[in-house]
Amino acid sequence: MKLLLVVCLCFASTLAKEEVQLISNEAMVEYDGKFHYHYELGDGSKASQDGVLKKVDAEHDGESIEGKFAFVADDGKEYLVSYIADENGYQPVGAHLPTPPPVPESVLKTLKYLEEHPYNPEAAAKKH
Repeated sequence: MKLLLVVCLCFASTLAKEEVQLISNEAMVEYDGKFHYHYELGDGSKASQDGVLKKVDAEHDGESIEGKFAFVADDGKEYLVSYIADENGYQPVGAHLPTPPPVPESVLKTLKYLEEHPYNPEAAAKKH
C-alpha cells in the first residue's frame, strides 16, 4: 500500500507544471488610494491594473479601476481581457467573450413609448 502511494506521488510530481519565470513585476500604492500594478510571466501571462478612489455621490466614496490581463490558452492563442470596475460594476471586454443578442424591435418600441408617455399616478387618479 505504501509503495502504491509513493508511486502515485512520484507520478503526480512528474505531471506537475514547471515553475513559471517572473519576467517583470511592479506595484505602487499611494497615500490617497491610487494604485498601480503590473506583472508579466514567462508563460505569456500578464496583467496590469490602475485604481483611484473617487466620490460616487455626496455620501459615498468608491474605487474606479481600469485594467487588463492576457494569457496563452491550451489552444496556443493569446486571450486579452480589458475591463473597468466602478460604481457601474465589472465591465469586461474581449474579442472571445460572448455578447448579448440585439434587443428585439418590439422591446425598443415599448421603451420608446414609455419614455414618451411616462406613468403619472396622480393624473390617473384625477381622471377617475
